[in-house]
Amino acid sequence: MAPKPTKNHVARAVEGAQRTEWRERAMAAHPPYAEYQHKTDRQIPFVLDPK
Repeated sequence: MAPKPTKNHVARAVEGAQRTEWRERAMAAHPPYAEYQHKTDRQIPFVLDPK
């Protein structure tokens, strides 16, 4: 399981090719992600940036 984000980071959504790259990484690390993404219209942020 992935570590939980801390208060020292901010999640942000990415677009285009960068989103495709991060989505593929997420599915490789956690295969059930693909099924979850199909069940929601919400755009899930992929990147955590330090504050």
